[in-house]
Amino acid sequence: MRFQTIALCAALLATAGTAVVAADMPTVVTPGQEQWKHQDQGNYDMAVLYGDPSKAGFYVVRLKVPANWSIPAHTHPAIENVTIISGTFYAGIGSKLDASKVMEYPAGSFISLPANLPHYALTKDSGAVIQLEGMGPYAVNTLK
Repeated sequence: MRFQTIALCAALLATAGTAVVAADMPTVVTPGQEQWKHQDQGNYDMAVLYGDPSKAGFYVVRLKVPANWSIPAHTHPAIENVTIISGTFYAGIGSKLDASKVMEYPAGSFISLPANLPHYALTKDSGAVIQLEGMGPYAVNTLK
């Protein structure tokens, strides 16, 4: 038992500086190791932390959205879990974006949105970093 504990600690220390993607090892991403990629459609940056949101299975991504950003009313075919990592994020429920009806979610907030629930989001004077978790494939169905 002592050897297993030492081996696990050694493995965690060895991987502390890199993201590990192996079925039998933990995935570790420390602050600053995110690999941000700009998403022109939507004007935000995204970092995939775990899985592949375009495929079936569990995924974790982070979005870095700028100040005065918005996404119109939309739905997702699966549950979407949102954690606000930094900044302030605003979201509302409904089939049309209405900035007067959004709720304010400061860093540390968590939102779990049921599948197919129409919602929208925005930022105001400052941007935000949010983490999305769910089961892929991830899809955004914008409402008309």
